[in-house]
Amino acid sequence: MVKKNKKKNKKEKQYVSTEIKDLGSQQLFQLDGKLYRTGDFRQMVMGLKHLYCKINSVLENYYFRNQLDPKNHKRNALRYVAGMKIEYLAVYSGKTRSQTFNWDRLQGIPLGSELFNVQKYDAEFEYNEAMKSTKKYQSIVWEVIIDNKPCGRGKKFENFKESLDMLIEHFDIK
Repeated sequence: MVKKNKKKNKKEKQYVSTEIKDLGSQQLFQLDGKLYRTGDFRQMVMGLKHLYCKINSVLENYYFRNQLDPKNHKRNALRYVAGMKIEYLAVYSGKTRSQTFNWDRLQGIPLGSELFNVQKYDAEFEYNEAMKSTKKYQSIVWEVIIDNKPCGRGKKFENFKESLDMLIEHFDIK
């Protein structure tokens, strides 16, 4: 009998250095084994063939899959912006930690943490006014945006989209 040679699995090499790499049109750098894009410091994930932005929150997932409004891309983007604005207000007012932004980077900025504390009171008032504008859908907004839990499909998801429309009106986003 003749022995067959077994093929060895080829593993992708991880980046060893922290030099800036240029893959495609995006400049990337590696920090603690993770890839980041230099323009906005978003974490990137290497797929089978392409680089992807890492999705950190349920709202981002809904946006990137066009589930907020599958037929109208502008409406999808407006709902996403309204959701992100209420998330940032919740983070500024101290309700929660952000799923999408690394607030530890503020420590490296001169007066970064102090500036954050000064804006806290104004953000608290604006957050409360925005949540009042969603009326009976406040619990859904809290679950999806603040607690980062998916709301499922059907009536609850339709109510979530309607609450985002109320936030668009409140923030006067066009």
